[in-house]
Amino acid sequence: MKKIISIISLLLLMILVSACTTEVGPKDTIPPEILGLSDITYTIGDDEPDYLDGVLAIDNVDGDVTHQIIVDDSAVDLTTVGAYELFYSVKDSSNNMYRVYVMVYVVEELIDLDTTPPNINGTKDITYYIGDDAPDYLKNVTANDNIDGNITHNIVVEDDTVDLLNEGVYTLTYRVSDQAGNESIVTVTVTVINQISHIEFLNIYHVNDTHGALLNDGNQMGISRIGNLILDEKTNNPDNTIFISSGDMLQGTLISNYFYGASVIDTLNASQMDAFTLGNHEFDWGLEVVTEYFNPDTEGLKANFPLLGANVFFKGTTTRPDFVDAYTIIEKGNVKIGVIGLMGFGLESSIATSRVEDYYFDDPIPWAAYYAEHLRTVEDVDIVIVSIHGNSQFTNQGIGNLTGNQRVDVLFNGHSHSTYETFISRNGVDLPIMQSGANGSAVGKVHLALNENGEVLSYTAQNLNRFSESRLNTPSSLIDAVLSEYLLEVDALLNETIIISGSYYSRNDLTEYMAKLIRTSVDADFGIHNYGGTRASLDSGQNITVATLYEIFPFDNKIKTVELLGSEIKSYISNSGSVYVSYGSSLTYENIQNNTYYLVATNDYVFDLTSNPFIYGENPIDTGILIRDLWETVLRNRAEISNYFYINDPIILEMDVYPTQLDIFDRRQYLII
Repeated sequence: MKKIISIISLLLLMILVSACTTEVGPKDTIPPEILGLSDITYTIGDDEPDYLDGVLAIDNVDGDVTHQIIVDDSAVDLTTVGAYELFYSVKDSSNNMYRVYVMVYVVEELIDLDTTPPNINGTKDITYYIGDDAPDYLKNVTANDNIDGNITHNIVVEDDTVDLLNEGVYTLTYRVSDQAGNESIVTVTVTVINQISHIEFLNIYHVNDTHGALLNDGNQMGISRIGNLILDEKTNNPDNTIFISSGDMLQGTLISNYFYGASVIDTLNASQMDAFTLGNHEFDWGLEVVTEYFNPDTEGLKANFPLLGANVFFKGTTTRPDFVDAYTIIEKGNVKIGVIGLMGFGLESSIATSRVEDYYFDDPIPWAAYYAEHLRTVEDVDIVIVSIHGNSQFTNQGIGNLTGNQRVDVLFNGHSHSTYETFISRNGVDLPIMQSGANGSAVGKVHLALNENGEVLSYTAQNLNRFSESRLNTPSSLIDAVLSEYLLEVDALLNETIIISGSYYSRNDLTEYMAKLIRTSVDADFGIHNYGGTRASLDSGQNITVATLYEIFPFDNKIKTVELLGSEIKSYISNSGSVYVSYGSSLTYENIQNNTYYLVATNDYVFDLTSNPFIYGENPIDTGILIRDLWETVLRNRAEISNYFYINDPIILEMDVYPTQLDIFDRRQYLII
């Protein structure tokens, strides 16, 4: 009997356990959520708003229930100004409802009131010489209003305080008002001078393509010695001396690149430069980096001279970039000198595509003609100088052919790093043309003999160097003081020897080595480097410093990779004579397979050229690796096991020692391969 009772109890217990473990699904009690709601502002007269635009409803069980949203706009009156409640509601399949409202603000269309003052254009400071005809204060001065248009006739000139009979500096005020009562006021100074200093000659000193070569190094005289000559002339002949450049002044050395050219700008300020023409390498960091030195509102270092580029425009326009002028006017005694700055035609191809894709350089000849005529007829200048970063004989001849008010008196060239003094034969005084080497190897000097009206009677032209001009052998203490602050920042990079060159290596040798290094660094099938990207050689026994690396590879080129078909690579190799191609192991030109994809690595200048195939290839990658930093890494690793560098040494890419060139702008990152 006990056994039967035990069996019955066990069965009851099993039934109870089974009942307790039966699963029952939870009831859905969570309402949906409406997303994307915000208050709405509606202007009377606009199209009626779509209240469901951008609105979603999501339920944790049913998913997207946007189609279930009900909008109640019965309380909204879109014809009357006011604030109204707009209701949204939505239910899910379990009948859970969510309801919410937003505000609809109905407003009237705002009528813009004319609060913009008119513009007064063409005003400038005036120099008046006692005894001359009274100045026409309204010459070339206009006024325009955004509503009223031309209101030049409304300009009032207040000259009560100006005394044209006595020397002094006086304030002249222009006022103009539009019909809405908005007023503009511009003040200028009138400088009254008793006697005119008639100058009989003008010396124009010129440099081009210094590429940041601020330090004295053999034939590179350095900015301190060049500045010594200029400052001596400006001290002894202040009314007879001007100093200009024809571009490519910044990019190329450690002491310049490290500071993004600030060291060059600062020392040119100390050298009293009068005008700086854009060169193609002023675009290397992005033009906006250089133009910031010419922004009057910048908080940092500012150039004390203008940046010129009369034919440098944004693509599709004739609008120049901010802080780039077409010309500048320099007054010396009774003579006004206009300097026009131009970029050589077609030099976009000498700039990395990514840096120049927003700009174009128009034909310089018509712009030289246009601004020469403007300077003579509107600005009343006596002498017109053209400074062009280019050395096209066609352009030089075209400018030399200009006559009448378009006539140019002196033409300076740059870009080709040549040293010459030549001329264009023409009626009257011939046109002197000069280029002054590169890296501070020469200073151009054009001497103009002038008549009493400031017209050119004759000229002489000579490129000066440390052998022909003794003052170029003496540094300026003033400029040395400016330069020393920058030298302190980079002393270790200039003087620390990484390793010693075990042999002489030409620019071609180093180009070929860099192509191999580029290939090896990313394990590519082909490595490519352009010969123009290598700017110096290595001597046997030469101490290699970080500064040396900048001399050899001055440009901040990065490695980019892409996959190309063998047929594309062979076509490129066959048609490219200005680059060296490094082949991976077992690869030769002959065994490249036309229909096989290969990994190609090169620098970004070569990569980005639209005439090359790289930008059109498969899987392009910008590695961000600077080729100069890459080489430094290899040299430092080699220095761990040897005192000497040879181009056939094994390439050690593992990073045991960080590069030292960490600059004050955090411009470079540690390179780890």
